Amino acid sequence: MQDTHKTSLSSATLTPFSTSKKAVLLLSSCLILGLPACNTLPKQQSLTPQYAYDVNTDQTSLAKIIEPLKTQNPELTGYHILYEPMEAIAARLQLIDKAEKTLDLQYYIWDNDTIGSLALYKIIQAADRGVKVRLLMDDNNAKSMEAIYLALDQHQNIEVKLFNPYRFRRLRPMEMIIDLKRINRRMHNKTFTADNQITLIGGRNMSNQYYNVSENYQFSDVDVMLVGQAVDDITHSFDEYWNHSYAYPVRQIVNHKQYTLRYEGLKSQLTEFYQSASIQNYLNLSNRSHDFNQWLSNDVELDWVKAQVIKDSPEKIKSKAKKEEHLNFQLVQRLQKPEKSVDIISAYFVPEKKGEQHLKKLAEDGVNVRVLTNSFKANDVALVHAFYAKYRESLLKSGVQLYEFLPAIPEEFQNKNNIEISKQLKVSLKGLSRSSLHAKMMALDDKQVFIGSFNFDPRSSNLNTEIGVILDSKPLANAVHSTMDQNLRKYAYKLVLDSNDKINWKYQTPTGEQTLTKEPKMKWWQKAGVKMISWLPLEGFM
Repeated sequence: MQDTHKTSLSSATLTPFSTSKKAVLLLSSCLILGLPACNTLPKQQSLTPQYAYDVNTDQTSLAKIIEPLKTQNPELTGYHILYEPMEAIAARLQLIDKAEKTLDLQYYIWDNDTIGSLALYKIIQAADRGVKVRLLMDDNNAKSMEAIYLALDQHQNIEVKLFNPYRFRRLRPMEMIIDLKRINRRMHNKTFTADNQITLIGGRNMSNQYYNVSENYQFSDVDVMLVGQAVDDITHSFDEYWNHSYAYPVRQIVNHKQYTLRYEGLKSQLTEFYQSASIQNYLNLSNRSHDFNQWLSNDVELDWVKAQVIKDSPEKIKSKAKKEEHLNFQLVQRLQKPEKSVDIISAYFVPEKKGEQHLKKLAEDGVNVRVLTNSFKANDVALVHAFYAKYRESLLKSGVQLYEFLPAIPEEFQNKNNIEISKQLKVSLKGLSRSSLHAKMMALDDKQVFIGSFNFDPRSSNLNTEIGVILDSKPLANAVHSTMDQNLRKYAYKLVLDSNDKINWKYQTPTGEQTLTKEPKMKWWQKAGVKMISWLPLEGFM
């Protein structure tokens, strides 16, 4: 899931000098004395807890916009869905610009690429004008960014923490062997909160492929912007993770002597990058396409509904969370029983036996159940496809409808901005047409919609931590259903069983519907490999 398109930051400033001898000795001891005996987490420093509401944000510009709306809608949550990638990045950058007191950002991936660098430049600007920035990153994808995080942390108004860190920065594969139970559990949450007033949550990380800028492929994703009651819940969740024993200051984890990059150098490079013509062209395009700033300042139109934030406790990483502290338990408890329709959109879909039986029972009771997930070629994790594929025939036989996302969007359905983005940033138009589903949504009847970071698979259920929101919104639920009605056949294969109960894949072309009797874009040896993988006892890790 890492993007190869990088900024102009000098790679020489990001290269460690040597491997720690202490780490080698400790690893050797673990191997000699027995792997189960080793816990590789470093000793946590004594830190003073910090909380979002330690900083009063009541008089900020965002508060003056949002507080009157909250007064008019007590105990409700206002929401705005961010479907378009250009609107999603415009919202983030302009919220950073508008923040006056605090920015609390929690992510699984933040890349050293166009999008990641744009956001970092804006964050430094915010910190320079006095905004207190807390950046909490899962450490699984932080290796290539650790020098940058160290440099950021040198700013008096920026604090960076790494969640569930690797202790041995250059011996990660070995650490995975020694401490797999811990390392295999990751903080997958994505939250973005400005001045304790506006929050973004959903599936998007801070990386090119989530915002139509990657040269290789794009993730089709969705976020929701929230104000009101839900913001308080998400803010408290951020504090819980920030103050958790697995959240380490980056300066404790990463040795600054291994890197030459310092804050002044980082700021200089990011400023030069930001001032380049191609970046200015991209910003102009995003602002012109979605004038988020004007909308926020002059004509905020939000739907206000009852909302429930559901989230994993950070104790889940330690296998110590109570049942009711798990998102999947909360999701089951708080969703109403569907009577007519259920639409599930999930990048990675492995229902397991329990989920399979539940979906089959709904379909047999007359509920219209549709699932949209990735096709083999569109899936960026082939292992997941192996375990999803085991359930297809059984689900189809029971009446569950399955759709698989196309690996390339037909030209007539592509994003209208792609050609201009390709010209302005010199990004491959072919790469912009390649796509992979990354959204995580579910709509029930005309009642409820779930949006979050949670995939409908065992990893999200049992291993990683996640966050999401259930919106009791009839218009949104109907919008999800109708959008799928109109667009599923444009963007996805429909799976059907033939007279011999073999799966066929139907899809639309300019000349009409076509049918494939073999798995699309899958070679014989890939099919054999996927089948063999599905026999392994690995489903719980997917």
